Amino acid sequence: MRIKGVALIAFGILFSSSPFSLADATPSPSPDYQTLLAQYKSDFDEYRQLVQDREKARVAINRTFMLAVETANRETRAAMKLAKTAAAKNEILSNQKISITAASVARDAAIAALGSLPTPPVRPLKQPEMAPLNKMKEKKSSPSPTR
Repeated sequence: MRIKGVALIAFGILFSSSPFSLADATPSPSPDYQTLLAQYKSDFDEYRQLVQDREKARVAINRTFMLAVETANRETRAAMKLAKTAAAKNEILSNQKISITAASVARDAAIAALGSLPTPPVRPLKQPEMAPLNKMKEKKSSPSPTR
């Protein structure tokens, strides 16, 4: 038992006097809340601009789609006035459905090409300040009995 104690003390002295230390002498300072908040604001402005640009592109895509559908409907109405046989009318309606489907496929492909929505930045959390122990109020016991 005595040898273990002496060995433990020897190792303690050996490692405590070593020229290197395990902890960094100057810890890297963590960025303060104001710096993190300023970075968040600039990231959020960039995010907002990306969302606005994506929304403008989506509106333009939908406008193009609606114009294509309106054109197909207008042409169908004009052709239906001139059509005399049922076969001609069926062909006109079939062409209208094909035109609308093609416009829908083009719209879906254009929206898919936009990609997914950008991810919003995460607001930094303010570090809670610890109150000194001597200034904390003591919790009083309740007057009601407990069972």
